[in-house]
Amino acid sequence: MHAEKEEARTAMTKHTPGEAKLVRRLLEIIAAEGLVSPDLLEPHATVDDIGLSLDDLTLIGNAIEREFDCDMMPDEEMQACTTVRELVGLIGRRLQDRAASNR
Repeated sequence: MHAEKEEARTAMTKHTPGEAKLVRRLLEIIAAEGLVSPDLLEPHATVDDIGLSLDDLTLIGNAIEREFDCDMMPDEEMQACTTVRELVGLIGRRLQDRAASNR
């Protein structure tokens, strides 16, 4: 059962191995900084259902900034995310955009 949950988490969309690794790391950060059980971080879970507040998003953004050296403060777009899938997708896109602009 645990393997199925892990597969469901990383299969939020089709990912390359590098993207899957990034998704796993982002979920780890969200769980640690948002004080959320990793088991709750299913793609369809809503941000409200798992209890993430604006303060939690700020902590998550700060942790991402430290780890990936990029600006990730919560903004209207981040606050508009309603599911874990949307939140991880937005953060992942921002990290990829930053990586592309640094080339």
